[in-house]
Amino acid sequence: MRPLIAILLSLVCPPALATALSVSLGTGTFLAVPHNYTGNGAGFRMGSFDIHNPHSAGLVLFDVTLTAIGSGDDSTALSEIGLFLDFNGNGTFEPSVDSRYGQTFTAYPVDNGSLTFTESAVFAPGETKRFLIVGKMNGVVLPKYQHGFRTIVSSISATGGAPTGVPTNFNEGIAVINHPTPLRLEYDVTGSGPPYTYSFRLVLDNHDGSWAAGQEWSSIVFGQAAFEAGGTTPFAGWVGNAASLPVGPFTIFSWATMSVGGVSYNGPGLVDNFSPIEDWIPAGVGDSLTWSGTCDVFLDEGQMAWSTFRMAGPSVQGSAVIEPAHRVGDYIRVVAAPAAVARPGPLETGSGNGFLLGAFDVIAHSNAATFSGLTLAALGSCDDSSAFSEVRLYVDTNGNGAFDPGVDTPFGAAYTAFPADNGSLTFNDTLNFAINETKRLLVVCKLNGAVPASYGQTFQARVTAINATGQNHSGLPTAAVAGLRIHAPAITVTTTGANRSAFANGQGPGGLGLGVAEFLLHNTGVNGANFGSITLAAGGSLFDHLAFSQVALYEDSNNSFQFDVGDTLYGTAAAGFSGDDGNLTFTQAGTLAQGQWRRYFLVVKLNGTATVGDDFWVRVASLGLTGGTEAPSLGTLEQALTIIPGSDPTGPDPGGTGGGSGGNKDSGGCIAGAANLLPLPILLALTRRRRAKAVSGKP
Repeated sequence: MRPLIAILLSLVCPPALATALSVSLGTGTFLAVPHNYTGNGAGFRMGSFDIHNPHSAGLVLFDVTLTAIGSGDDSTALSEIGLFLDFNGNGTFEPSVDSRYGQTFTAYPVDNGSLTFTESAVFAPGETKRFLIVGKMNGVVLPKYQHGFRTIVSSISATGGAPTGVPTNFNEGIAVINHPTPLRLEYDVTGSGPPYTYSFRLVLDNHDGSWAAGQEWSSIVFGQAAFEAGGTTPFAGWVGNAASLPVGPFTIFSWATMSVGGVSYNGPGLVDNFSPIEDWIPAGVGDSLTWSGTCDVFLDEGQMAWSTFRMAGPSVQGSAVIEPAHRVGDYIRVVAAPAAVARPGPLETGSGNGFLLGAFDVIAHSNAATFSGLTLAALGSCDDSSAFSEVRLYVDTNGNGAFDPGVDTPFGAAYTAFPADNGSLTFNDTLNFAINETKRLLVVCKLNGAVPASYGQTFQARVTAINATGQNHSGLPTAAVAGLRIHAPAITVTTTGANRSAFANGQGPGGLGLGVAEFLLHNTGVNGANFGSITLAAGGSLFDHLAFSQVALYEDSNNSFQFDVGDTLYGTAAAGFSGDDGNLTFTQAGTLAQGQWRRYFLVVKLNGTATVGDDFWVRVASLGLTGGTEAPSLGTLEQALTIIPGSDPTGPDPGGTGGGSGGNKDSGGCIAGAANLLPLPILLALTRRRRAKAVSGKP
């Protein structure tokens, strides 16, 4: 491909121009990240560079080679390294917008090694493309504190002359913060509007087991960005001075510069209550510092991160890992309760009482509270305005996590459905909460609405708003509950029965017909199944649309495991199959309870036109299930019938020359010369078809 592109470009790019692409580093900030940082699983920007075509002719880039430098081991610290084209040119890595350039690598081949990313990219005259270096940190060996990772563009391959600007200087890089901290930062926010009052507690809880007596802590840095939230960068939007509270009673005189991952930040010193210039040396587990302050920004759980600096002690000095601050105090919090996806049928009503679709925990903290309402928003592919006949909330009175009709207490009104697909419902009632009490609310539904749901559709819900005492409500909107997935019957179909010998005019014992195949239907799903038809498909050398005078399907209603007079007729078709090797559909309503079996017999009467040696094969091709199907296992094509010489005295007698052995079992065969009684055009057509089948080897 490269020579072809080069030849084509040479037609518009005279070699004498010696055109070339130029490479330059993008601008960016040094980034400090945890040692296992993955950018929320999508990767994060480790650097960038621009490639520019300054000439009046088009050029083609073939590949880019990156070389790693720095103190970190590039062969073990990374779990992914790749290049992306900055689609909108904003310099920010956006996984859903930017496009990958070349392949993905898990790591560099060796420390300070090189990787080549190969892909053809056309540069128009004057065009510039920005490339983002994107990585993930959680490799096979996590890097150590203050290990650095930088990248240079060591070479590129392209049409035109030798590229300029390579090798580049090192790109803006990253430094690692990975020291543990045994400290936990808790905070409480009060107030109905700005400025909000914050209370802080820094406690030695030794949650990571890293504490040893004598450790000394100094300075703390606060972050007012969501901790590891999508689209944010660690240490972005952090407190920079004493005016940007909430940071407590510290004044500008106690602020100092501290290093977090090699980057300097201003932070207040950690002090005891008696000496504002003294670093904090916790005496033991449970020891804590408390302070308070105000801020115009309301920070909820997960919206504040922090780090601190270990000055001295038995362990190595350095910044601790970035951690989230934990919200406590007087407020109501709502969280989705964990659960498995419910799998009801499309008409499930929970025996008329409703079934549990999901649940939410409402949690009070350090003060009693009154809860007076909740707004529930629908999600999922199911049409929430038509699939349900009732939607309700209940309080889980006995706390067992299940819906117990007659035990659990209704909360608010009952609705027949949501007002619109993905709409919202508000339930108003009163619940009183004691200090630190949790109550579970159950979302209970009935299906069988105006338009029943269909197989595979989903329904979820989340809480978007609540009414309660106090202003500090968190967790909203909640994550969606697991919800439901509409589950249709799962039917297994088995074809059984040995190959049967029959005369060309076989009518079966007593002229009732020949039972030539059995079909077993088994409902292996979690709900009852309704079906309205069974379609059979034929095969073999027998002309299925000509050889039968009647084809019928019976259910083994007396469970005798054989066709007899006690079986119930499911359907008949005097005309036979739709064509040779065609289909035949029997239409009648039927049901299968969960776990139930049903056996059906295919019963035929032959009309004497078959030829000795012909065979007939059959299988179940489809079931007319309502509500969809869980990919039923349909029957395989099984040989059911072979025509033998002789004649059935109870059957039709073409030409009036009948005979045969009679009896309850076909043991004779076709009348000698019976085929010659057919009109010549039909006889020739049958002969040609049978020869074609013999050549093809088709059963």
